[in-house]
Amino acid sequence: MKNLEDRMKKQNQRIAFIPYLLAAALVLFCLAPGCRNKKNVEPGRNPPPLVETVSSGPIELSFLADPGQVQLDRDILLTMRVSAPSNIEVVLPPIENRLKGFVLNGSFTRDAAAKDGKPARDYCFRLTPTLADEYRIAPLAITWIDRSRQPPPNGLPPETASGWFASKPLLFQTAGISGNAPGAGMHDIIPPAWIYPPFKTVALWILAVLGTLGIFYILWRLSKRIHKAIQLRRMSPRERALYELNELLERNLIGKRQVKEFYLELTMIVRRYIERAHAIRAPEQTTEEFLGAAAENQEFSREVVVKLRKFLQTADLVKFAAYQPEQTVIDQTVLTARDYIETDERAKNVPV
Repeated sequence: MKNLEDRMKKQNQRIAFIPYLLAAALVLFCLAPGCRNKKNVEPGRNPPPLVETVSSGPIELSFLADPGQVQLDRDILLTMRVSAPSNIEVVLPPIENRLKGFVLNGSFTRDAAAKDGKPARDYCFRLTPTLADEYRIAPLAITWIDRSRQPPPNGLPPETASGWFASKPLLFQTAGISGNAPGAGMHDIIPPAWIYPPFKTVALWILAVLGTLGIFYILWRLSKRIHKAIQLRRMSPRERALYELNELLERNLIGKRQVKEFYLELTMIVRRYIERAHAIRAPEQTTEEFLGAAAENQEFSREVVVKLRKFLQTADLVKFAAYQPEQTVIDQTVLTARDYIETDERAKNVPV
């Protein structure tokens, strides 16, 4: 008996819990469709229409723009619904010059359902968006005429009442073509590939580089020559002659079997020294003319004239008689030229 009572009590408890289960199931059932709808809605894909209404007395003007946001890949259908008593004529101004960011791409009119016993008419415009920083429709000046007045006597024109009112501006927000965030899912289809420039372009660049290097090389050589010329001008006649003599020996013309060229350069070094130190036009005179002028010049001693005669006559034999001197003769000729250049300025006490 006691066991039976316990079973009955547990069964009653289970039955009492059933209403709570049913209530919970009902709540979940009600919430489930909302969750599904919320998940399936894609923000930005189908924006709601933009609606604006303005009224003046018995006249009502409604704007309906579908879609309500600007998408560059879609046109906007603007519907202006005018509702007014039959005795009032409503006139809409041209809309073309009131658009910013849009281009009028067609229009039409149609009758609409009466509202509150007043006839209505739709004026529809197809607007194509363009690239712009702002999309708007400026306020419109709506004029109306009341033609319900009785005609006056004496056949005069009927009296009319008229007026106007302004609509509100319509501002549009912009929406992307896709509902996703800007740039989402964008990636390169294939990696970038190197495109070789045309041969003409490469050749022009190579010529430009070579031309630039050539100009820099010419400027470098020119700067070295100018620097050398400045250094030579700052030298005394003795320093300059010794410098030219050392340059001649470094060229090693004797080792290259250019004995004639060597003697020609050696004699010109001595002649240019004499011209700078003694103001005698030695480079332009023949050997005999120079020796005659030197013998008459008090700055040249008899011993110096004898050394110069032997030095110049040996050089003339090499230059004009194809004489091939021995190495000892060549060394003695160089030593004579160097000794003359060094001892000549010391005899004159010219500071070096």
